[in-house]
Amino acid sequence: MFIERDAMIELLGQVPIFAHLNAERLDYLSGVMRVVECRSGETIFEMDSPSEGMFIVFEGEVVLFSEGQHVIASLKRGDSFGEEALIYDDPREYRAVASRQSTLFYFSAEHYGFVYEELPGVYERLEVATRSRRLSMRVSLPWLQTGEFVHLITRRHPAFLGTRMITPILFGAAVLILSLLLYLHWAPEGPYAWIMLGVGLPLSLFWLIWILIDWRNDFFIVTNKRVVWIERVALIYDSRQEAPLTTIMSVGMERSQLGRIFGFADVVVMTYVGTIRLRDIAHAEVVASLIESFWHRAKAVNRHEEAQLMAEKLGQKIGFDWNAMGETRARGTGVDVQIPSPERKTEKEPGFLQWLFSDLIRLRHESSGAIIYHKHWFVLVRNLWMPLIIFMIAIAALIGKLGGSLGFLPTTPTIAGIFILIFVCFLWAVYQYADWQNDIYKVTKDQIIDLDRKPLGKERRRSAPLENVLSIEYERLGFWGFLLNFGTVTISVGNTKLTFDYVYNPSEVQQDIFYRMGERLGSVHQFEVDAERERVSEWIASYHRAIEKDREKHPR
Repeated sequence: MFIERDAMIELLGQVPIFAHLNAERLDYLSGVMRVVECRSGETIFEMDSPSEGMFIVFEGEVVLFSEGQHVIASLKRGDSFGEEALIYDDPREYRAVASRQSTLFYFSAEHYGFVYEELPGVYERLEVATRSRRLSMRVSLPWLQTGEFVHLITRRHPAFLGTRMITPILFGAAVLILSLLLYLHWAPEGPYAWIMLGVGLPLSLFWLIWILIDWRNDFFIVTNKRVVWIERVALIYDSRQEAPLTTIMSVGMERSQLGRIFGFADVVVMTYVGTIRLRDIAHAEVVASLIESFWHRAKAVNRHEEAQLMAEKLGQKIGFDWNAMGETRARGTGVDVQIPSPERKTEKEPGFLQWLFSDLIRLRHESSGAIIYHKHWFVLVRNLWMPLIIFMIAIAALIGKLGGSLGFLPTTPTIAGIFILIFVCFLWAVYQYADWQNDIYKVTKDQIIDLDRKPLGKERRRSAPLENVLSIEYERLGFWGFLLNFGTVTISVGNTKLTFDYVYNPSEVQQDIFYRMGERLGSVHQFEVDAERERVSEWIASYHRAIEKDREKHPR
């Protein structure tokens, strides 16, 4: 297949690894690339095969599989894969298959070795892309939705980990020195040195392990749909900040003096509603540049695919067979390809404790296509403890009175008062339960709703269309929030915020909202695109019919 040089240069400028290059260097790069045609279902390379070059999708679709046939990504026009071949000799760690007839650009490692000096900055981007691919295959991200895959994933710089480890190491050294002084000079006969050693060293070791786990749990991620910053403090705090790529306003970088020494910086992503600060990132300049490339790609209209769709629509209007002309989108050749779609990942079946915490009083359920959430049962228990304690005291007093232990109190008034107190406590408990039950958070197919109703009182309802949501964040803060897995989900809508307070499994709630928001935005956008395509194609078809009628009336 012949592809014009300008079309190759245009596509290469959209590939994040090469997007920083000027037109002259992109033209030079296009000259060393080879066009590869793949049939539907054709394997491009197998797992553990030699790494010989990278590929860029020009037309069609390519699916990447990890071991066990798990889908890593579904790549389309402008996406690249196999980048590791240009900088490493390791065998392939995944399998690539063309899910439909595809046209690819192939850049061999041999050619890259010849033109390396003509492509400044490409090596660093290849290194970041390769590390991201490998890390994304090892890290579980169950919140990714259908069709979403990771472009970039990284952690904080290892120097940040090293600086945090200094304190527990110094603490352990101090314990050793003090224990030695106690044993040799201060209290050689007592067990104090051994007690200090037995308590201090395990504490220092636990502290080091906790810091390592905390460092490994922090991720910065860019998918084909959003920017995500996951920050977890082990056993204490769990949050995920994210924003769709299309809401980004600017990408910047800030570097401290320590960062200049060790080579890390903060990447600052400005969105419509605030800032996502990615702290202490290695290769910060490259990461910031890649984010900008993904951001611009998300906002750009795929003119090539839109032109093909318009051609098909126009063909339907005027009765012209574009398939016969070979002008339609690349389709399969009839090969039956068993490629599982990258479906949204699901959790394992809940155990007894998870069932107890989430389903005993239905903290989440679906009705008529809407997802309904209640506050965690911890809030109900917190509001019920006082009437329950008074109720138990009243029952104990009733038993004591009937057993003769409270003989100094008159029988009839005491029993009557106890029954009244029990009835009041019962009404109090029912009120608290009704108040808890009436606080509802709902996510429908087109809006989010915060409904707060007081029993025998007023009702407050706040709602917002899903397409107006700009960002979604969640927090699990404190011991009880982490232990029982509840927190607050904050939804930014313009200048206001809606909060889902004390909801069970806030990360899953955030995922539900983002998933529904993606579906809504997709349907709204598709409706607008289809309407515009219908309108334009009808205009052109009307013009075509007018021309045909004119030719019939005035044949030449």
